[in-house]
Amino acid sequence: MLFDLSWRFDRWIRALRSSPKDGGKIEGLIVRPDGSVAGQRRRVERVEVVPESGIEGDRWADSPYAEPGNEVSVINVNMLRALAEGDTDRMALSGDNIHVDLDLSQENLPVGTRLLIGSAVLEVSDIEHVPCGSFVERYGHTAAKRVARANRLGLRGRGVLCHVRTRGEISVGDSITVERPA
Repeated sequence: MLFDLSWRFDRWIRALRSSPKDGGKIEGLIVRPDGSVAGQRRRVERVEVVPESGIEGDRWADSPYAEPGNEVSVINVNMLRALAEGDTDRMALSGDNIHVDLDLSQENLPVGTRLLIGSAVLEVSDIEHVPCGSFVERYGHTAAKRVARANRLGLRGRGVLCHVRTRGEISVGDSITVERPA
């Protein structure tokens, strides 16, 4: 008989700082440079996002996992900060392009929700963002289990994957406007 003990992470999840639901803010931007080795990250103040290409200068297009709907990855900054124990260098290792202060839960951002950021428009895809082997190596098994539990609760602990619907520029500090599907 198998027992699900993941509930033991619920208190940790509830202790995270809550994020706004209807509008948020860009807290960080990360680029994984073209031709870079695994794990190489660069913090930037602004990015250009392009439909079907993701972030200009990011190696997404070269990834064997690249597919429509996962051009850009977005993670909640409060979750990431807790997983990285406040270490901003470790936060960059998540590989997520956009760090936001916004409630990314399934209830708040159903598939098809549009995020208007700077001059760009992103759309939440139906592809689930789950911890990969590199995430486990960088943050540990407990962190991966916390994220998996948050995912099971509909909180999208690992964040969301997005389509780029409108080319545009996104900068740290930009406001995020949420447009949910009708």
